[in-house]
This record gives sequence, C-alpha cells and structure tokens, in this order.
Amino acid sequence: MTEELRVHWALHEIDEQAVVREQALALHPEQRRTVATRLAAAQQALAALDARLADSAKRRRVLDGEIAAFDVQQKRFEAQLQAVTDQKQFEAVRHEIEAVRAKRDVLETEALERLEAEEQETARRPERVTALDRAQAEASALGARLDAEAATLRSELATLEAQRAEAVAGLETAARNRYERLRTGRAGRAVAAIVNHACGACHHALPPAAQQEAKRRERLVACDGCGRMLMLPPDTPGPS
Repeated sequence: MTEELRVHWALHEIDEQAVVREQALALHPEQRRTVATRLAAAQQALAALDARLADSAKRRRVLDGEIAAFDVQQKRFEAQLQAVTDQKQFEAVRHEIEAVRAKRDVLETEALERLEAEEQETARRPERVTALDRAQAEASALGARLDAEAATLRSELATLEAQRAEAVAGLETAARNRYERLRTGRAGRAVAAIVNHACGACHHALPPAAQQEAKRRERLVACDGCGRMLMLPPDTPGPS
C-alpha cells in the first residue's frame, strides 16, 4: 500500500467516526421535539380540564342567581295568591307560579348536572397533574442528557477535525483538493471502503477491472455510483 493510500485510509476512518457523531447530533432536535410535544399535550390536557371546571363553576354561579330570582318571583306570586278572591285571578296567578317552578326546575337540573360533571373532572385532575409532572421530568432529564451528549460529541468532533487536518496535510495539493471537494459534496465521506466488491457508501458494484486495480493497492479507484474514492481495507488480502 502506498503512503498516499495509507493517508486516505486514515482519513476514511476519521470521517466515518465523524459521520457517526454528526448523525447522532442530527437526531437530537427530533428527540427534543418529541418530548416537547408530549409535554405540551400534558399541559394542554390539564389546562383544558381546568378551563372546563372554571367555565362550569361560572355558569353555575349564573344559574344560582337566576334560580334565586325565580324563588323571589314565586314567593311574590304566592303572596298574591293569598290576596286574590276572584277564581279567574286565582287561576292566573297559580299558572304563573307553575311557570316559574318549571323554569326554575330546568335551571336546577342544569346546575346539578354541571355539579356532577365538575366532580368527575375534579376526580380526573390528579391523573392529569401526574401526567404533566411525568412529562416535565422526562423533558428535563432528556434535555440534560442530550446537552451532555452533545457536548461530548462536539468535543470528539473537534478532536477528529484536528486529526483530519493533520492527516490531510500529508497529501499532495491535487490529492488534498480532491479529497476536500469530495468530502464537502458527499456528506462528509470522500473515501469509502470496498465491501463485498461494492462501494461501502452507496453499495454500487465495482466492475471487475476496478476490483483488480484496487487489489494492487497502488492507487484509489473511483465509484461509478457516488464518485467517492474507493480502496480495500488494509487487512483485506491482495493478489496472491
């Protein structure tokens, strides 16, 4: 294996490690969004329950006021009923009393139904609070873990970048420029290993002539699929 190939293999290994770390970092935003979505859902569920309780309590206060007003009306009509002497007036006042009672009954029924619903909602509230606490704890723990992991990954990437810069300095200018151009345009991987007679990056099969050229370990071969520079791993047997 030539010195140029040794440098390119070293660069390949550095780039593979860097890609793994960059891919891990790239997963962090989605992980954070997933947990944030669960947290938002738990917050909204509790907020919606509290809003329903507040609206229902507000409506019951209105109902209580209307019921009290109907009680006053009924007492007034009952007082009138004691004073009338005419049968026709008596029936008219009694009819008013029945109408007031009917209206009050409707309101009282609604008030009772709302009270029962509030009791059910209140019974469910601890579960919503627990779910929110759990979601908050999960979000906090994940955030701390990802922050620590990101710091480690970035530190490792910085180390790999320094190693890459040192290795690439050993290449001739033309080879170095080709490497940097390919790495920029090929998702951080300019060199790929030949695995099972194919490119280890895009899995495009190598023609027999390219396979034989690679076995001689005298120069890099190009992948017809992705354009990366290809070479056999150092521990792969060459020609006998």
